[in-house]
Amino acid sequence: MPSVMPGTVPSAMPGTVPNGPFAHDRMNATAYAPTESKRRKPAGPIVVLSILGLTFLSFAGLMGLIWVNDMGIIGIMRLSTIWIAAVCIVMGLVVIILGFKGRRTGGLIPLGLVAGGCALCMTIVSGTYGVYYRDFGASGINTVVSLSQSVSARNSDGMNDVQKDGIFVADASDATFETLQQGVAFSGENYNTDQAIIDWSDWGKTHGPHTVKMLDGKTSISNCPVGTITIAATQAQVHIVLPDSCTYAFGTADSYYSTSSDVGGKYEMVYNNYMGLSFGFFEAESATNPMNGPDYEWLDKESAMPDNGPELKINIPYAVEARVNVVYASDWGGSTFQPLADIYDGNSTSKNTTGQSE
Repeated sequence: MPSVMPGTVPSAMPGTVPNGPFAHDRMNATAYAPTESKRRKPAGPIVVLSILGLTFLSFAGLMGLIWVNDMGIIGIMRLSTIWIAAVCIVMGLVVIILGFKGRRTGGLIPLGLVAGGCALCMTIVSGTYGVYYRDFGASGINTVVSLSQSVSARNSDGMNDVQKDGIFVADASDATFETLQQGVAFSGENYNTDQAIIDWSDWGKTHGPHTVKMLDGKTSISNCPVGTITIAATQAQVHIVLPDSCTYAFGTADSYYSTSSDVGGKYEMVYNNYMGLSFGFFEAESATNPMNGPDYEWLDKESAMPDNGPELKINIPYAVEARVNVVYASDWGGSTFQPLADIYDGNSTSKNTTGQSE
């Protein structure tokens, strides 16, 4: 038996387990010691900056395409939806590729959140447009006038009208008024060129005067149209030419109405006269009348405002990339019914040519 020197501790023999009260804990600590894990590398600044740069370049291209083609709200919505969808798809593919390579997204997370927010906004906008488009077919309007450049017609829509070279003009006949009371939708292809003109400048000549009770309790003689007409429009401009000083408003007698000079615009989508959305960072090409001067005294004077409100009320169920405006005859410088009808019918004695032929 081996001898042990006094004051020394015997060591364990090779292949044996050391004895003692803490021997088991020492074995567990050794067996379960943590191993060093490798942290995955991030995407890296090159990838992040490349994605950011491509996003900026594509957005600049989007804005340039909208500007060069002079697009309205419909074209803007379509291109913007396609653009943000493409950005999200590209970022998703990059994330998948990074995952296969064992890398983290890193700085792509903020970019992804921004792209997701933009996609959510466009989803709301496109969804709103989809709801509007669904309601267009259920608006109850049976008469649809196409303002296509190739259309040339005479009295083809229940109104006394003429359409030539993309310009539609209707007169102040009872047939025109009754058709508009039932509702007419004007559908164009280009906001800048497609126009519908309701020429009621000579309403007083074709219709007899009538007595109107005013807000101050007195009566007055009026030569203005009375009633509610319904006009809808897409990608077009609708001009209603009234005799000077005639009272009008947008809305219906049964609901709230507004006394503005127009409704809608190139970058606007209007629903039920007032509610709608617009791309406010685009400058709309609007010919809004200032609504001041002697012809608009009815806005402020009780002696000039009818007791039941404005005589003509214009109901706009929808206007998408379209504008419906009212202008007085003395301020109107565009086409009128009779000269265009004479040109269509081959009659040389129009209002514009009479003075030259005499």
